[in-house]
Amino acid sequence: MIECLRCGDVREVPEREDAHVDAGECKRCDYVGWASVADLTEKLRRLLRDRPPERRRLYAA
Repeated sequence: MIECLRCGDVREVPEREDAHVDAGECKRCDYVGWASVADLTEKLRRLLRDRPPERRRLYAA
C-alpha cells in the first residue's frame, strides 16, 4: 500500500522484487509523490501536508 504525499489517498500496488514502483499521478489531486503507508508516521504526514509541494525535497542522510 502506498499513500499520496499531498492528499493522503491510498493505493494498492503489486509487490516487486526491486524497490522502484511507478505509481503515476494521484487520481484525486494529480500529485506524483508517493510513500509506503508503513513508512509514514502521523507526524511526518502532517509535516508533508503542511509544506507546499514545491518546497518538499528529500535529502540523503
